[in-house]
Amino acid sequence: MSYDLNLPTLCNHRIFRELTLLNKDHRSLRVSKPIASAANMRVYAADNLVPKTMYTVIYDPLSVAKDQTRMISFKDKWRSPSDIFEVTYVTRPNFCPKCRGQKSIDDISYDIKGHLKIARDERLLLQNLEKFTVTEINSNPFHAFIGTALVSLLGDKISDPDFLTTKLIQEINASLKKLADLQGQYVRSGREMTDGERLDSIEDVRVNFDENDPTILRADITVSSKSGKALSFAQYLKTPEV
Repeated sequence: MSYDLNLPTLCNHRIFRELTLLNKDHRSLRVSKPIASAANMRVYAADNLVPKTMYTVIYDPLSVAKDQTRMISFKDKWRSPSDIFEVTYVTRPNFCPKCRGQKSIDDISYDIKGHLKIARDERLLLQNLEKFTVTEINSNPFHAFIGTALVSLLGDKISDPDFLTTKLIQEINASLKKLADLQGQYVRSGREMTDGERLDSIEDVRVNFDENDPTILRADITVSSKSGKALSFAQYLKTPEV
C-alpha cells in the first residue's frame, strides 16, 4: 500500500484582505465578489482593524448586478478618506477565485491531532489523476514523463475551439494511460498497491468551455479503479485565447 500527502481540502471561499477604495460618500466600501456572510468579515483601515461596531453590511442601492447586492457601510463618515482599506470576507462558491466553484483546493492539511493528512486508496488515485492531468510535462526533472502539454496548448493561438478541446482530451487520455502503465510496472516489480489506488480504465474525458467565461475550460474525467469504484474528477483550465 502506498500513500501521499492529502492535498484536496474543503475551500472556505475566504477572500483575504482585498484592497478597496472608500466611496465618494466617505462611508461605504464595495468589494469585488458577492458577500456570502458578514459573520467572519474583517475591515482594515491603514492596516488597523476597524471595530465591527463601526460598520454594517447593507444592500447596495446602486447595484446593477443581481449577484453583487451588498456592500459595507460605516455608521459615520470616515474622517480620513485617504486611508487604504482592506477587507477579508467570505464569498459564494461560484465566485471564489481559489476553487472556482469546485469547493476544494490543493493544500496541505492536518488532522485534529496535528498530524499531516495522507491520501490512500481511491483518494490517492484521485490525487494522481490531478497530478497526471495538470502537471506540465518535463517540468519535473526527476519524473519528466509525468504530465501533459496542456499549458503549451492553452498558450497557442488556436482559432478553432473544437480542435483545441480535442487536443486537450487526447493529452489527458495519453497521460492517464501512462499512469496506468506505471502502476502496472510497480505491481510487476513486487510493489504492494491496493485495488483502490490503481487505475483500471478511463471511462470518459470531456473538455468544454465555461458558459459564463470563454477563457475558462472545464475538463471532466471519469475513471474506474481496480476496486470497481467509479471516480470523477473536474479541473478548470484557463486560456488567453479562444
